[in-house]
Amino acid sequence: EIARVLADDLQKRVVIIDTSNEIAGDGDIPHPAIGRARRMQVSRPELQHQVMIEAVENHMPEVIVIDEIGTELEALAARTIAERGVQLVGTAHGNRLENLMKNPTLADLIGGIQAVTLGDDEARRRGSQKTVLERKAPPTFEIAVEMLERQRWVIHEDVADAIDTLLRGRQPGQQIRSVGDTGEVIIARESPVPPARFPGMASSGTASVSALRPVTPLSGWRSAGKMVPLPPQTQTAELAANGSPVSETRYFEELLEESLSVTPVATPGRFSQQIGPNGEDLPLHVYPYGIARHQLEQVISTLNLPVVLTKDIDSADVVLALRSNVRNQSKLRHLAKTRQVPLHTIKASTLPHVARALRRLLDMEDPGTPEVADLTLFARSGSSDEIEALEEARLAVEQIVIPKGQPVELLPRSPHVRKMQHELVEHYHLKSHSFGEEPNRRLRIYPA
Repeated sequence: EIARVLADDLQKRVVIIDTSNEIAGDGDIPHPAIGRARRMQVSRPELQHQVMIEAVENHMPEVIVIDEIGTELEALAARTIAERGVQLVGTAHGNRLENLMKNPTLADLIGGIQAVTLGDDEARRRGSQKTVLERKAPPTFEIAVEMLERQRWVIHEDVADAIDTLLRGRQPGQQIRSVGDTGEVIIARESPVPPARFPGMASSGTASVSALRPVTPLSGWRSAGKMVPLPPQTQTAELAANGSPVSETRYFEELLEESLSVTPVATPGRFSQQIGPNGEDLPLHVYPYGIARHQLEQVISTLNLPVVLTKDIDSADVVLALRSNVRNQSKLRHLAKTRQVPLHTIKASTLPHVARALRRLLDMEDPGTPEVADLTLFARSGSSDEIEALEEARLAVEQIVIPKGQPVELLPRSPHVRKMQHELVEHYHLKSHSFGEEPNRRLRIYPA
């Protein structure tokens, strides 16, 4: 149908490279469904790339429609055709755009991927490793369509931008088209928004998008609402309904189940004033040095902070850097001093340290009093197991370790879940250690 529209309606010279006769039919006369488009058959599948080049050289097409691009030679031929100014319409097998990035045979269709080694200063500025992945060249196809279902497609209107965004560990914005019950085409746009706070709970306006494509979190940081504290107990917790005492284990399980069933309440932003703690105008412009930029962006979005990251130290209100980097960078200290920009340092670039530093810069918390932890800041994928494990650790700290001064052992968890629990415990300025052998290795939280 695309070939017919291009040939008949748009009056273009269209050539179809029909390797397996799936487009124009298996016969000497092409199927009338392709309109005025011409068909070139391929005698052997391995010669498809040669027929593609022959079509450009001998038939002067404006558009070439390719049955399927499956080999490296065909991908190179497609790039050659695109560089000659001929419009290409082709197909390639892969579930999503990310699959083409990981396929070395077809990666050239989206520009190719190469490892680039950054200089020391650039790596510190980005807050990343010295070796990063970047796009090698412009993509062969400027627009990509993911055919998820027969009547549902995802359209990437700028493949170059989508690939660059994916290489930075983010999800690109995209257009979603589907066919409604009455036959009309429904067009929706999905911006890179976070998923729902808990599995099974759809956020308003993004339910259909989340069901289509869950947005993968960045390094465990997820933009979401804030956890609300447990509601006040109206009855004595130590007594069951019949008045008999309940065990501490059973009481803890009830608290865990009750907390997970609490409906999140949307609260307005805590920071409503337009003047910062030092009299500066909001939003606060922060110049990061040696700290991963995507981590800072996720903290700002999650906590709804009036902070803007800048790459220009002259327009910054404050410099936020790692303490270890500042010690070795006299130039940074000199720049901050001459421009009269405050320089704040953090000991480590862990999630709690970054969040605590930004809140202190805005004078939004008492440094000695940790708030109720936002569990979604520490979850990696937001699965029910991760949320339950983090909620277990939070309840243990708030209900037993801090008020009673007693150590608590948590249930056995996998290594990556235990790492999240360690980070959550660090938020409360407490210590924790893992002990035991896999698969029964678990966390033990100690009072201060």
